[in-house]
Amino acid sequence: MRNCDTPPPPAPEDAAPEAPKYSDNWSGSGRFADEEALPLSFWLLGPRPRRGVLISFGIWGLIAPATNLWGTGSFLLSLFPQAARDKRLDTFYPISTKPLYPYSKGYLSYDNVAAFKRYYDEAGRFEFRYPASYVLDQAVFLRNQQAAYDERMLDPTLAATPASRPRSLKSQQGVAVALGPPRGTGDENLSVVIGSLEPGFTLRGTLGSPEEAAQRLLDTTIAKQAVVKSVELLGAGARVSARSGRELYEFLYSVEYTSATQPRSYTVCVVGSKANKLYTFASRVPEAVWLERADELREAAASFALL
Repeated sequence: MRNCDTPPPPAPEDAAPEAPKYSDNWSGSGRFADEEALPLSFWLLGPRPRRGVLISFGIWGLIAPATNLWGTGSFLLSLFPQAARDKRLDTFYPISTKPLYPYSKGYLSYDNVAAFKRYYDEAGRFEFRYPASYVLDQAVFLRNQQAAYDERMLDPTLAATPASRPRSLKSQQGVAVALGPPRGTGDENLSVVIGSLEPGFTLRGTLGSPEEAAQRLLDTTIAKQAVVKSVELLGAGARVSARSGRELYEFLYSVEYTSATQPRSYTVCVVGSKANKLYTFASRVPEAVWLERADELREAAASFALL
């Protein structure tokens, strides 16, 4: 019988811990044991965090301007605005001559600053710059896209038939593009309208001087509208389209309306002709907007060109 006073046998000594194992032929060889969890920095930046950070900044330096992330594309191009515009990069990025744009206010802002984007007609007929805060009128855009699609899908064997000609002609007329401030009421808008002309039409030969042409337009179209109380021509002149050399008429007029609730409006209009088509650029704004941003709207009109 075992003596209860006999002490229990001593516990065996703890075994010595096994040495960590390191696998070869991988980027963490010699640094991280097989049993050790890899840190998050290794998954994100690899075995050399400093190099990973530098590469990340390099990639960001390429992607950010290309996508205009945080306005970086606009900022870099606005350092050399004329060179950027000559390359038509303002088709994709708002560009301004204001210092530090788009951070002129101390924070990122595209609004209420003299910055412009370029609209380039898909058919290569015209182009112009417009305030960067404006957006396309989606109803006009979708209508024109549908008309272009219908014309492309027209059976070539039917294209020469009389029934198809009005359809093709109509798709090339009307409002080609319309823009305005987001969530606008329509009082402030910019548009280009295309209309057909008789062969042999010229601005001076058919309409006369810029003043005569402007007054004829106002008398025959604007002044006859029921909502219009009076129309005043404020100036008219002629210039040459920068790219095609075609003569353009440009004039400014104001309209007073019969309704006391509708403020006086100002419109800068540019008219030109090409290939038996009349192109009319018009930027219309309420008086309050004109008093605040007249130079910006004049610049947009001055940029209109027939190609």
